[in-house]
Amino acid sequence: MSKEPGGEQRSADSSLPDFSSQSSEGLPAFESADGPVTLGEPSERALRRSRTTMLAVIGSAVVVLAVVALVLSQTVFRSVLTDPDPTAYQTGERSAEGQSEYVPDPEDPDIAPPPPLFTQAPTTECTVPTNSNPPPAVPGKVRGGGLEYTNPPGWGDGWAVSSLPYLTEVGADSRLVEGGWYSVLNLGRVTFPEEEGGYPGLEPAAVAIFQCYATTSGVLSHFGEHPEVTDYRSEAMSVDGTAAWIVQATYHFEDPSMLESSSASVVTSIVVETPNGPSALTGDVAADRPEHAQNLEDIIASLAVVE
Repeated sequence: MSKEPGGEQRSADSSLPDFSSQSSEGLPAFESADGPVTLGEPSERALRRSRTTMLAVIGSAVVVLAVVALVLSQTVFRSVLTDPDPTAYQTGERSAEGQSEYVPDPEDPDIAPPPPLFTQAPTTECTVPTNSNPPPAVPGKVRGGGLEYTNPPGWGDGWAVSSLPYLTEVGADSRLVEGGWYSVLNLGRVTFPEEEGGYPGLEPAAVAIFQCYATTSGVLSHFGEHPEVTDYRSEAMSVDGTAAWIVQATYHFEDPSMLESSSASVVTSIVVETPNGPSALTGDVAADRPEHAQNLEDIIASLAVVE
């Protein structure tokens, strides 16, 4: 350490700079600035940093949108595509080919009342002609007018006929149901008086004989005033190769306790164009006794023209 004149001692390497004079490399003179300072072009490093930041933002947005789309496809859209409304069904092409419009059958007893011809009140006078005896029948058969039928097993109880509307030359037979109630089938020659216009033809004659038989006092006393009528039909048929017409229906007793073993009867009328004028079968058979119902079918099948 050296000692300067004046008695003051300094370190050799601790001298202070001289700020008394302005150096060209000192702070800028702000008071002399005339206007705003113009910045220079950004450096290449700054540009790269900006591009990197922008790409990172865009990439993040794309990833977020992809995640949202994936979630929607597995939840909302999936349920719409794979779980349709259970009340909606896919429909295919339709056409009317091979299809037909349904038309209710007015004679179906389940949807309509019986036609007027099955009324309890007959539409004719129910005239009873003077009866005459039929020609004799061979054993095991019943004859009346120009018809005969074969008695099935269980029949042969006989039946005395005094009179029937529009029939003469009447023969009949029966089978006991119970008490004083029988299944009965009659045969006879059809006779309509001239006062009523004479023989009206197959169908009108079969309808008239059916109505008159169904409303006779003996039958009506068991059927009742307003019985239920089912299984009705009125249609053309053939008997032994000859034109015929059948009217048939099942009458259910209003009071089913009238009989213990039956509460319904099948009433039948068949008119046949036999050679010497029309002949007919008419009668009623226990509908709910299977053997009696089958007997009716067998007797109708055995009908023969015997003029």
